Amino acid sequence: MQRLARLPKTTLPVLLWLGCCHTAALAAQPLFQNRFFTLSQGNELLCATSEQQFLPIDRLAEAIQFYEAGHPDLRGQAVAVLTDHKNPERLDDLSDYRAACAGQPGGDLCVLEKYWGDREAAARALALFYDTKTVVKHAEDPNYLIKPFSADHLRIFEKAVRKIPAFLRHTITKAKPVEKLEQEIADQPAAMQALIRDAYQEDYDTSIWQADHTHPLTLVPGIGFRSQTVAQVFSGQNLIVFTVKAFDNGKEGSVYRDIGVEYLVDFRLPIVVHEIAHTIDNFHFWNGEDDLYFFYKYRKISNDAQTLKIIADAKLALWPSKWFEAFEFLAEVNDGRYDGNVQEKLAELVAQYILIPERLQQSAPAAYLWLRGDVFRGIEYQGYDRCPTPLTKPISWWQRYASGKLLGR
Repeated sequence: MQRLARLPKTTLPVLLWLGCCHTAALAAQPLFQNRFFTLSQGNELLCATSEQQFLPIDRLAEAIQFYEAGHPDLRGQAVAVLTDHKNPERLDDLSDYRAACAGQPGGDLCVLEKYWGDREAAARALALFYDTKTVVKHAEDPNYLIKPFSADHLRIFEKAVRKIPAFLRHTITKAKPVEKLEQEIADQPAAMQALIRDAYQEDYDTSIWQADHTHPLTLVPGIGFRSQTVAQVFSGQNLIVFTVKAFDNGKEGSVYRDIGVEYLVDFRLPIVVHEIAHTIDNFHFWNGEDDLYFFYKYRKISNDAQTLKIIADAKLALWPSKWFEAFEFLAEVNDGRYDGNVQEKLAELVAQYILIPERLQQSAPAAYLWLRGDVFRGIEYQGYDRCPTPLTKPISWWQRYASGKLLGR
């Protein structure tokens, strides 16, 4: 069992308060208001390291109190979703946590603290769920071989969520659980059935919010479809799988030799935004009402006839959210521009609209106008290009030693 992280004494009163009784005088509030993790249209979250610009613990406590007031059973229901696993080892650990927390102040929050091994991480995971309907949890990993998320990852996920407008996040979180997969694919050829089963993520069977029978946007560590993939969203799903070690190559202080730079801000943010863009693609046209919605049978932005030409014609500068994949598939990079498949290009268009809008408006004006009008409902952003300090610095000769191919050469 992990030891709880030691926190500054100034945070302890807040954390003790989290375990106390709900304030009965406060009116019950509906969940998922995006009231605390508000939309960030400026560049303050972009021009930051991993140690900057996330909500402090007292603000997390305020969010938890706001939603739990008048809902005495809410915390238990939410923690059950945030720790929902099928693996016996995970279930045994959770049973131990519940036994250790029995009778202690905080109740289910104590279980979540032990699950994360960190009090702040537990509070952030709970507040994120209450306010944005986002689930961040550990892998369904029988042998604990997959590198787990930490409090550091919850902070970067918080920032990425705040770059997505609430109405787009609401569409994503209307996803239904896939409960009749075998019945639905029964008339498909055997080879197709096998392909669908292979692509179906086990974790997608968990984290169902029974209050409205939906599957919240869920972030888990794993290895994706290919172990070298930094992060992956499966078609028709809103679960994002991160290969943590590869993902963390985008953190500030990391050196990426192939492009000859050291990061001075946390470039994991573009990667998360790109992956969330895949879920926007998956659910943009989804009404959230049909019982069956499978990843091989639905309408996406990226295969919509009216938008295919806009996506294909867009000239995209290669940007951090695709740097990693660029070196796996050099054929998709031409003169420093990304020209990948339609689904990837659409996700990158959305990411660049949020992250480097000034550059996108110049390089792909038709795509920019389409995104502004049809996807973002007029919302516009300030991007990395307006950061007051450099985002990267060139690496030294010894850091460049044994480097790979240089971008575009």
